[in-house]
Amino acid sequence: MHKTIGKHNINRLACLLAVTLLLTSCITIVNAKTVKVRGTPGSVEAGSTMFLDGFNFPELIYRIGDDLSYEWLNISFAKNGTINKGDASYTTKLYKKSPKREIMFMGSKYHSLDLENADTLTEILKSYGSDDEKTMSVGDIWELDHNYTLTLVGIDHNGEKVTMELAKNSDVVEFTVVGSGDTFEYKTDFESVDDVLLFTCKVDTVLLGTNSSIVILKTVRHYSDTPLILNTEDEFGDFEITSITNDTIEMKNSKTISCSLDRTIDLLDDWIKLKVSSKGYWGYVYSEETLECPECQECPEVSLVDESGSASINSTRVNTTLLTSSNNAEPGSAGIAKVPDKTPDATTKPEQATKLATVENDSGISQSALPGFGAELMICMFTILLIIIRRK
Repeated sequence: MHKTIGKHNINRLACLLAVTLLLTSCITIVNAKTVKVRGTPGSVEAGSTMFLDGFNFPELIYRIGDDLSYEWLNISFAKNGTINKGDASYTTKLYKKSPKREIMFMGSKYHSLDLENADTLTEILKSYGSDDEKTMSVGDIWELDHNYTLTLVGIDHNGEKVTMELAKNSDVVEFTVVGSGDTFEYKTDFESVDDVLLFTCKVDTVLLGTNSSIVILKTVRHYSDTPLILNTEDEFGDFEITSITNDTIEMKNSKTISCSLDRTIDLLDDWIKLKVSSKGYWGYVYSEETLECPECQECPEVSLVDESGSASINSTRVNTTLLTSSNNAEPGSAGIAKVPDKTPDATTKPEQATKLATVENDSGISQSALPGFGAELMICMFTILLIIIRRK
């Protein structure tokens, strides 16, 4: 009797331990952290200039396929820490050979609706590449941005047609039967532009099964239904739009901007800021991003720029600063770029901007990682199995 009770308790204990291990292995603590995306430091003394693009400031767009930067920020200092009216400019340009007329503006990617003027933009919420796909079963509801949902209502018995429903705030805006290989689209009208595409996806593959059937969607694109309409003299912080063409938007500071030692000021609204050191008139621009990441060991803060003004990682020359919350770096003469004689169509350099996280006692890229539960879990499960078998 006691032996039977003992075996029963051991089996229960083993099962509880196994469940606990499984739950522990699946739990990941996620924290939201604000990090700084920094540009190359430089002088802010009278007569100095900062020229920033996607190669030395990762917040500005750089496209690997084109090897071009499509955004640039040019700042000239008339006095120590002082930018006179019109001496700072932000320029963004449509991507080269982009059929979707994509353009970055103030940290977000947009689609330009007007072919003659880049003044009506819709934010690109989702854009699938050639290798991206979404798999859905009948009855699945896909939660999209801005309270939109896509539902796969049904598939016909031949697998040739699918019924799809797009809704916003639970109100159906498009209900369509689409053939396999065809495209589902939802369009609407804006005040200034009619028949604007807001959502599209291709029904690439339909797979029929005995118990369930699935659809594979490709070429998914989702745009905001609230257009951004721009006009010259529109203000964004201390900047205002000075020029809009069919492929370019340019802004300049509309008033004098001053920043004293150990101060931080907003340049372009709340997007790009300028930080000036407490030790002299040098500084850097940066933007802030909030990232959700698994909780792990903190990485010491470090700058890529040493006291001599040179920048290196593992003896490899880099073209930008790190992604970090630190702002303690002595730049020397680093980061001062020559002012171009004219605004370039799109800047190009042999090196690519890189976002890096480093550790202070090792100048290489941080290798901090979460503890792996896989091997430990397998060992514990195997041990528990042996205990149960031996007790029988």
